[in-house]
Amino acid sequence: MKLKRLIQKFKNYCWHLPKAFFYNFYYGFPSKQLILIGITGTDGKTTTTNLLYHLLTNAGYHTAIISTLGSQIGDQNISTGLHVTSPDSSVTQKLFRQMVDSGITHAIVEVTAHAIDQHRFFGCHFQIAGITNTSHEHLDEFGTEEKYVQTKTELLTHSDFSILNADDPSFDFIKSKLSSVGATYGIKKKSDYQAKDIMINSRWLIFNTQQLKFKTDSNYHYQIYNILLAFIISQKLGIDNHVFLKTIYHFPEIKGRREEVNNDLKIRAIIDFAHTPAALEKTLESLRSTTRGKLIVIFGATGGRDPSKRPQMGLVVSQNADIAYITSDDTRQEKIENINQQIISGIDEKRLKTGKFVYYNLPNRQDAFNEAIKISQPGDTVIACGKGHETTILIGSTEYPWSEAEAFRTAFRHRQNL
Repeated sequence: MKLKRLIQKFKNYCWHLPKAFFYNFYYGFPSKQLILIGITGTDGKTTTTNLLYHLLTNAGYHTAIISTLGSQIGDQNISTGLHVTSPDSSVTQKLFRQMVDSGITHAIVEVTAHAIDQHRFFGCHFQIAGITNTSHEHLDEFGTEEKYVQTKTELLTHSDFSILNADDPSFDFIKSKLSSVGATYGIKKKSDYQAKDIMINSRWLIFNTQQLKFKTDSNYHYQIYNILLAFIISQKLGIDNHVFLKTIYHFPEIKGRREEVNNDLKIRAIIDFAHTPAALEKTLESLRSTTRGKLIVIFGATGGRDPSKRPQMGLVVSQNADIAYITSDDTRQEKIENINQQIISGIDEKRLKTGKFVYYNLPNRQDAFNEAIKISQPGDTVIACGKGHETTILIGSTEYPWSEAEAFRTAFRHRQNL
């Protein structure tokens, strides 16, 4: 691991950094003509950045975005590549140039730890930066969680106004690295923007903060954090509270994030990108509280990535779901049998033995969808986790076309033909 990090650091300073400087110079340092808003964190980045994009657009700002879903500049939706969140500096600087030339004033950017580590945003000064949370992820690249968190903290140390999650386990560590903190938010711990009087039912999430009542149809408990972070940024930009409240009331649809697939079976079919133990836990806990019937989960783990999180994923799903279909994700060069066995090794044996949880090991992802829909009943929730918005599935070195929504529709047709 140490050797791998040394090699990566060498590449970062001898390749990525000079390249980033070159493309800044080549495109005329375009980011200096933009108000940059950066969002980092393990989970929730895409939801928060896209919420902010809709919010600023609704408020009349000329806004663009770079996120996992691609880049939106005016009417142009630009792909930034498969399995990419923060693009290479050559792509990023070109996008910033297009934004400036299109009259964009505000750019909202999803910033990953890998992007920070590899200097992809060298030369970019963020006026506002916020962190959603930190949890077990990318330890195959960074070695330790402390190094991973420290890397993310660099975005906050190089911004004018930093926003921290007071409930996050890394809060004290991150705070100690900053000369000043712009604002804090949270639920459990005292913070500048603290959610209180929380109520969640089958239709709504409602809570109060700063003497304002927030109401949204995205009824997930963890959504509170994303909303609070976006609200602080809206306050910093001087956006009218009415615009913010109207924007979250019907929460902007975000592809592959809590995306519901309509059907005539009275089954709640959901697509979500949750692919870390923490994201799975938060998502399933929220669904558990709003599901009348059984909670059925379709999920797997990516190959060629941190294997230590796989048993944790198995544990979280077994503790929160009734039924799980453990299946393929982007396996890359790993054997699906090995990946799935590592997930299975973490399953809660007590829940398994008492019959409170059942799992099926189905390597073919479409088979998992078919079986999950086949056994589901009205009132059940079936959620497919891990792939989200992605349009391919990577098996070996080949990208095959894939759509979670189409997989659900195929499963619906399959059931109707039985």
